[in-house]
This record gives sequence, C-alpha cells and structure tokens, in this order.
Amino acid sequence: MMKLNLHKAQGFSLVEMAVVLVIVGLLIAGLAVPVTAQLDQRNYSDTQKELIALTDALIGFALSNFALNGKPHLPCPDSDNDGLENREVTGLCTNAQGNIPWATLALGKQDSWDQAYIYRVTPAFADSAIGFTLSTVRDIQILDGAGGNPLASNVPAVIVSKGKTGNGAGADETENTNGDAIFVSHNLSNAAGNEFDDLLAWVPASILFNRMVAADRLP
Repeated sequence: MMKLNLHKAQGFSLVEMAVVLVIVGLLIAGLAVPVTAQLDQRNYSDTQKELIALTDALIGFALSNFALNGKPHLPCPDSDNDGLENREVTGLCTNAQGNIPWATLALGKQDSWDQAYIYRVTPAFADSAIGFTLSTVRDIQILDGAGGNPLASNVPAVIVSKGKTGNGAGADETENTNGDAIFVSHNLSNAAGNEFDDLLAWVPASILFNRMVAADRLP
C-alpha cells in the first residue's frame, strides 16, 4: 500500500498534464496580445518621430540648397526607388509625388514596417531653376477624411507612412495613394471598410517661410 501511494506521488496523470498545458496556453495567449499591442505602439511612435525628423530635413535641405536665381528649393521625390531625388534638366521634378529621397536627405529610408515613405511636393517649391518665394502658391491640402474638412491648406510638402496595413482599400487611405494633391489625416480607425492607420507629417508654409527669413534666405 505504501509503495502504491509513493508511485502515485511521483508523477502526473494524462488528465492533469492536459489541464496544465491548457492553463499554460491560456497564459501565453493572454500575454501575446499585450506584447503585440506594445510592439505596434512602439512602431507608431518611432515612425511619428522619424516623420518629424524628415520634415526638419526637408527644411534643412531648403536652407542649404540654392536655385539658379538664388532662392531656396525643396528636394524632388524619388521616382525610381534609388533613394535619390529625380529632377529634369530644366530644374523641375520628374514627378510631384514619389518616395521620400532618403539618400538625398541621408535619413528615413523606410518606416517601422519596412515600407517607403510617400513624399509629395508642390512643384514650384522644388524647382531648382526658380526657387520659391514668400508668394509662391502651394497646392497640397490635408483633410480630416475623404471629402471632409481641411486640416491644413496651401501646404508645400507632405510625407506619408502607409502604416502597418500598407495600402488600404478604404476611401481615406486611398486618398493618400491616388497621386493627387489631397491627403487625409486622422486618428487610427478600425471602421469596417474604411480602416485607417496612415501617419502623416507636413511642412507648414508658415514654419518654412519663418526659417528661410530667419536664415536670410528670404525674402
């Protein structure tokens, strides 16, 4: 009788092992969600910081690059995915929208999800023959939703991270990739059919002009 009790105390039955495995699985599953959420939050935070750094780099580029008429200009987008701006011999950009010219700026090749940043610039602000002035017209608009209210108008340049999901099918994310001068920025959304996790940063004309005036680049 004593031997039998000792034998039972030395191990677990299959049922007991199954219960333990279920409990461990539940604990792991419970921990996985917070860890994933923390990773997502870190990626969004890191991308937001880099977007700010990229807008500063655009302003820095304008401060240190002179058009033929002596005025400042912004870089052109990267149209062929080599990291360098693409510019015609006339001084105009090959395209108003493309990827951020990360090699030209020495910053920001990809966002936290390994995707290239979209960059659009008002063409007149990136002309290396005729630089921009305080009266140069801007053509980019930032809305709070597709067809919605303006958050910013007459913007010289904007940068977009397509977020974790990449190219979305919703109207708001489509507005950021359709190649026109209208963009959408708002909080993250899981609304069915119009999910949105894009992150945007733009160069306000007031800040760009103030920096140029302070550095005696304008008027």
